[in-house]
Amino acid sequence: MRLQQAVKPSREMIEKWINQNVLAGKTDEELEGTLFVYGNEAHSLVKTSSGEWAIEPQEVKQVVIFRKEETEPVNMCRACGQDYTSFKEAIQCCAFLD
Repeated sequence: MRLQQAVKPSREMIEKWINQNVLAGKTDEELEGTLFVYGNEAHSLVKTSSGEWAIEPQEVKQVVIFRKEETEPVNMCRACGQDYTSFKEAIQCCAFLD
């Protein structure tokens, strides 16, 4: 019997974001070097020599994010960045991960 290692919520959200953006037609150049922040964890997206995507943890002591005030509601999931046609769909997207 093999024990499965639990997947961290940050990694699960990153993988979901990558899949959604690849399916949406984003190029490797657009995805390369993307920085993901979850709490005080930071990860970057890089292509390996074999052509596969790798999620590399970045050493950070503390993360501070300043957001601009949004003037109109955006129908986008704040966790993974996927766009939706309604605000309700957007907030339900990654709700199960919280």
